[in-house]
Amino acid sequence: MPRVNPHDLRPGQAIATLSAVTLPDGVGASLSIEQGLIAAAPSASAPVAAASDEVEVDATGWLLLPPAADLHAHIDKAYTWSAAGEPEGSLEDAVACWRAFGAAVTEERIALNARRQLDAALRAGVTAVRTHVNYHEGGDPLRGIRAVIEAREDYRGLVDVQVVAMHDQFRDTGMIRDAIALGVDLIGAAPHLSTDPRDEIDRAVAIAEDAGIGIDLHTDETLNPESLDLLHLARRTADWPDEMTRSAGHCVSLAVQPPDRLAAVLAAAAEARVSIITNPLTNLYLQGWEHPVATPRAVPPLAAILDAGVVLAAGGDNVQDPFNPLGNGDMVDVAAALVLAGHLSPRRAWQVVARGRELLGLGAANAAAGDDADLVLVRAASVAEALAERAPDRVVVRGGRVVATRRTASDVVAVPSRKEVAL
Repeated sequence: MPRVNPHDLRPGQAIATLSAVTLPDGVGASLSIEQGLIAAAPSASAPVAAASDEVEVDATGWLLLPPAADLHAHIDKAYTWSAAGEPEGSLEDAVACWRAFGAAVTEERIALNARRQLDAALRAGVTAVRTHVNYHEGGDPLRGIRAVIEAREDYRGLVDVQVVAMHDQFRDTGMIRDAIALGVDLIGAAPHLSTDPRDEIDRAVAIAEDAGIGIDLHTDETLNPESLDLLHLARRTADWPDEMTRSAGHCVSLAVQPPDRLAAVLAAAAEARVSIITNPLTNLYLQGWEHPVATPRAVPPLAAILDAGVVLAAGGDNVQDPFNPLGNGDMVDVAAALVLAGHLSPRRAWQVVARGRELLGLGAANAAAGDDADLVLVRAASVAEALAERAPDRVVVRGGRVVATRRTASDVVAVPSRKEVAL
């Protein structure tokens, strides 16, 4: 059986053993992969005839990370910032821009851009994506949902995609039922943009209950401390069965709550089993334009959320669209923001980024015996180094088989001499 370095791996190859790899806690390990799962240790039994594409990997100098999950994306909007006129401004400005521009976007363009983002996500080690999809004015209002559901099927086995129908733009319940019939996974909404947020939550919850599917709301995406829709969502879904998803994205207003009120809201969310999805990159960009000095961070109190027992995951949110001109679908950048703006340790930040797998119902992927052999190999000595250097070299593995590689770092760096520097 060939023995190779991770740099030599190519998509389609199956990994039989992985030796001398560093785990996120800094411990070295050697692992074997059998039938798509992590085995207890490299097999000591009599050798079995290896498949022709199986290899042994010497991962010296490489770090194993559980794959990332982007739990809040908008792949129907991706790569539209330039076409939309390169807008800059607040959340309200972005919403207005998209409503005007989105009416002219075709299903073909949505499909092309959605696939482009899923390609970028896969190469970055993101193997699970939950994407919100708007209804689109001007023509078939379901064209965005159709395009994204088609992309979801095309990437099955590579990237697990959940689709959230953003029902709040239209109050046509027949259209919402049509979206559910097409195969959307969850119901979405943005109550904080409504004139009656509680009514918007109640409508979304009722639709989800009637369809027997879960809910993921844009929640409290504002620095207004009076916005506490998370609390109403928790109360409204507290009696839901465990298997029904109830997630709250953004929750920015938690960043400006007094400690006692924050504790009460998080306790209610934990008791109701409402998960929170933080989206630091877009929120840092969109929020706080009205505060030119002492601008709030616009990131919820992550440590407090975790300490309260609330399940916390993360999203990249927007990729080069009117809501964020700089998004790229790479959850390494999101994890770095959780460190810099959210004050999590690097290891804890990556745990948050990987936690979304659980919310999508996927199996554990922590390199423990019996876990899915889904992993990302990065050339780094630690999680902190991987985030600091943005992990330029990556190998993405699903079920023990390489599905994507990315190599952008050079093995040789030319260092100028003192004389050259002086010149």
